[in-house]
Order: sequence, then structure tokens, then C-alpha cells
Amino acid sequence: MNQEKENDFRKMRRVYGLAKKYMPKNPYHNLRHAKDVFYTANKLSKLEGVCYEERLILGTAALLHDIVFEIGAKDNEEKSAYYARKHLPKLGYSVYQNQRVYDIILATKIPTHPKSKLEKIICDADVVNLGREDFFERGEEVRQELGTQNGKAWYKVQLDFLNNHKYYTQSAKKLLDYGVKQNIKKVKEKLRRYERGG
Repeated sequence: MNQEKENDFRKMRRVYGLAKKYMPKNPYHNLRHAKDVFYTANKLSKLEGVCYEERLILGTAALLHDIVFEIGAKDNEEKSAYYARKHLPKLGYSVYQNQRVYDIILATKIPTHPKSKLEKIICDADVVNLGREDFFERGEEVRQELGTQNGKAWYKVQLDFLNNHKYYTQSAKKLLDYGVKQNIKKVKEKLRRYERGG
């Protein structure tokens, strides 16, 4: 391993250490979610042909994008971006890298409006569960975090979110669009059961 990559590896280990130590312990927005977004963003970035240095920036943003997450707050992304901006220089990140991480984290604010390829990738990775088999498990964590009731109203919220969601990258569309369609069918079936009284 050359010296630059070794230094980058050390940086990522230190960023992971920050995430592990300071990530909130919420039902959904927690270290598991940060790691999930990190691994998914890495996979998508390789499929999208993103270079090594850009993957370092993206991975850093993925691990820190929800480092500050207060349930019900409207400025979690801004606070997480600021947290990254404050701590990354101490870990050896350049001004350029720091600014990119900051911008990528801000791009995860819903409703999302990503501009760059890396912003599109992190937005896709942030909601990867919409197209996976663990959709209902992750959805239950979100429901608990929001403190909403389970049942028909919750499934309507999920269905609305699924129907209105579009992945940004071609790789995410290929990997996840079919799963989203399957999850839409499953949510509709759950709603039908509620309407039939069972």
C-alpha cells in the first residue's frame, strides 16, 4: 500500500471511530444506518466509476451524515455538516475535502436536490432500504423513532414515500427499483388487510 492510501486508510479509521463514539443511539438513525450508507455508497460509487479520492470523500460523508440527529429537529443535516467541518481538519482532511464532505452531507436533507454525482450517490445510499427485503424492519425503526402509531396510517405514509421516491444514479435504479416495486406491492397488501378488518 502506498503512503497516500495508507494515510487515507488511517483517516477513515479515525472517522469511523468518531461515528462509533458519537452516533446517536436512535432506533433508526444510528451507527448501523451510518455503516449501511457507507457500504452502499462505496458499492454505488464503484459501479458509477468514481475515483479513489472521491470515494474517500464520499465515505467520510456517509459515516458522518447523521452524526447529529435529534428526533424532530429540522436542522440535523446542517448540524452534522458543521460537525464534520469542525473535526475533519484535525484528521488531516484538506480544505477542499472538508468542503466536499460538508456539501455532500447537506445534500441528504429531505426533500433531496443533489447536484453532483457524489451527492446523488449518497442520497441513493441513504434510502437503500426502500428497495431491499429489510424495508419493513427498517421502516419499523423509523416509525418508532418518529413515535407514530402502527397501522393503516403508517402504511399510507410508507406507500406515499415509496411511490414518490426516485433513485438518482443508474446503478441504484438497476439494483433497487425492482425491490421498491415489490415493497409497494407488499405495503398495498397490508393496507388491503386493514381495510378488510384483518
